[in-house]
Amino acid sequence: MNTNVLRAKMGGGLLVFLLLALVLPSWLIQNDRVINVDEPRWIVRGANFYYAVTHGEFDKTIFEYHPGVTNMWIVATAMHIYFPEYRGQGQGYFDPLKQKFEEFMRKNDKEALELVRISRYIHAGVLAATAVVALILLSRLVGSMAALLGMVLAVVSPFYLGHSRLMNLEGMLSLFVLVSFLGLQVYLNKERRPVYLLVSGAAFGLAQLTKSSSIVVIGLAGLMLFVGLFKPGEHTIKAKVWDAIKVFFIWFGAAVLVYFVLWPGMWVAPGKMLSEVYGNALSYAFQGARLDVTEDLSPDGFSLDSGLGGVLHFIKAWASSSTPVTWLGLILVVFFLLKKGEKVSQRSTHVYLLILGVLFILMFGFAQGRDSQHYILSSYVAFDILAGMGWAYFLRTLQERWEVLNRPYFLLAALLVLTSAQISFGLPYAPYYFNYKAPLASVSATYGYGEGYSEAADYLAEKPNAGALRAYVYNGMGTFSYFFPGETILFKRVYILDDDFVTISADMHRSDYLVLYPIVREKQPETEKILAKLEGVVEPEKVIYIHGLEYLRIYRIADIPEEFYQTMGRP
Repeated sequence: MNTNVLRAKMGGGLLVFLLLALVLPSWLIQNDRVINVDEPRWIVRGANFYYAVTHGEFDKTIFEYHPGVTNMWIVATAMHIYFPEYRGQGQGYFDPLKQKFEEFMRKNDKEALELVRISRYIHAGVLAATAVVALILLSRLVGSMAALLGMVLAVVSPFYLGHSRLMNLEGMLSLFVLVSFLGLQVYLNKERRPVYLLVSGAAFGLAQLTKSSSIVVIGLAGLMLFVGLFKPGEHTIKAKVWDAIKVFFIWFGAAVLVYFVLWPGMWVAPGKMLSEVYGNALSYAFQGARLDVTEDLSPDGFSLDSGLGGVLHFIKAWASSSTPVTWLGLILVVFFLLKKGEKVSQRSTHVYLLILGVLFILMFGFAQGRDSQHYILSSYVAFDILAGMGWAYFLRTLQERWEVLNRPYFLLAALLVLTSAQISFGLPYAPYYFNYKAPLASVSATYGYGEGYSEAADYLAEKPNAGALRAYVYNGMGTFSYFFPGETILFKRVYILDDDFVTISADMHRSDYLVLYPIVREKQPETEKILAKLEGVVEPEKVIYIHGLEYLRIYRIADIPEEFYQTMGRP
């Protein structure tokens, strides 16, 4: 059996098996050791979503403008599995910024952390199914080996892996966006079967239900249809234009149908849902804040970042959080693009993937608002897939040049080596894969995202009578409280921003331990009002380091002198 036969056999079931065997362990192993700072809010929103759906209060199924409906369906499903009685307790809806939800769960002998675990297992299943669809579509365009290498390198890359293991919107979003592009690409440039067009549209609908930033796919779809007008063929330009219009409306119609069917709020209050989602998204992009802050959309006040600082920021951060395997693969794919004689569907797939990745960088680089690196996770996926293709074409070239390599299972061995190399860069950062820092980078693209809190909770949980202890924890909702058997009192960032030292002092006096998060002191300089006052006055009982960086300090309240409280807030 030569490698050509092996390539032929690497289709269907074997291709899917290899993908799942290589990526599922990364999603499932130790999936409960870190809760990011955003996740607890989505857990509460998902519980509220479950309550709203089971009580027929469909107009209340919007809790965040993203809108995160796919995420909330997953948490709601997990709640139905873990605590189906939740819907009949009459507790109503919980504020995602308060701890009432956790208190309610514990009163009913349930733990929020267990709900997170089950949600993440379901989330992994959704990601796996979507990755399989993407693999099948991609293999139709570039061949089995290139598709498999591209998908595997993308999914196990440290930055993507770190976020996709969490109940994070971007993990699903990036794969939905990918499937939407690939389905349309197959339909337009490979095989005009309606199923590909409908799958593409449905995936776009799921992407929109996940996060409104996936709107850039419309721009890419429009570009693909426009380019298609200039393809040689028997039809007139008028016929091509009408065909493009028909294709777009079928594609968009499939997206709208999925959006409507899967969001109960659209059944009863579509205007409210759409205005909340797109009104807030536009306000954030152009005015830098939500509508409850800006109060209204004012087009005359719309603005974008006029410089390239935002774009360069994302590019630099991408480079610092991508592996050498990806870098080299991208260099290799450039050589392939310069070659002549390759199929149009392959060459255009490369170009469109590059455009897709660049579009997300441009959107968040120029828009106002937050600049978190995970917002461009779709760019990471697009570039990693390109890198995988580059490696596949390099391997093919080696086989063409040296007959000795054209032997059975060479491609499988190469696949395992490259996958292992990609995983190996992230393993030292487990379970905080999103902290990955490239060899030449000076700082991680993402840090202070909740990592380390579980270790602090574990430390205090080993104390005698830990269940009776009170810990005053900076931004500790979920990140710490899900793991700690005692009482967690929230030290909210707003207390420092508002100079509310009366509340801080009172909360500290009724606590046994103070847990601070100095890793964010550069991002949140206001924390110096507390951190700087403690330094040189009292030594922390425990300091938690991750990758050589100081992440958390744990102080015993009894060790803090009264003079400290008197100096809080003073310059």
